[in-house]
Amino acid sequence: MSASEPTSPETEKRVRALIRSGRTVVIGLGNPDRADDGAGIEIVRYWKARPGRRAFLDTEMSAETIVLDHLADPEAETFLFVDAADFGGKPGGFRLFGIGEQELFKPALSTHQVPMDLLMGLIASRRKDVFLLGIQPGSLEPMGEMTPEVVDTVRRLSAWAD
Repeated sequence: MSASEPTSPETEKRVRALIRSGRTVVIGLGNPDRADDGAGIEIVRYWKARPGRRAFLDTEMSAETIVLDHLADPEAETFLFVDAADFGGKPGGFRLFGIGEQELFKPALSTHQVPMDLLMGLIASRRKDVFLLGIQPGSLEPMGEMTPEVVDTVRRLSAWAD
């Protein structure tokens, strides 16, 4: 779905519940120096500023370290990654992927030290829920600006934390 298309009420409700829960570890992924690949970082940076959020950025600490630091925590029931992901949608579109759906998307740019499917599998093996909120990029131009469609999606999803 694109930023201009309506979100299914179920998706919006699920994502809002996840990011507002004190039991969800939210991890923003991406490279802000590659246009739309910075979308996950921008969204989670906003969410992180809200009280009671367990939100982290892979620009501050690797995703692997964040996961390992919280995997044994019984209060951390769910992990939510937020990243640009190419799933064949329109730029600015977004989709919530669960475990077992990794083949439906590919990271917008393979900058992760550990592949996403391996991280998601590790989390799931510990009987914890894991999701990826993927944002379809329109551009991955080095040192490029975020496309207007992705900027709209960043604003929209950021507001879901309020």
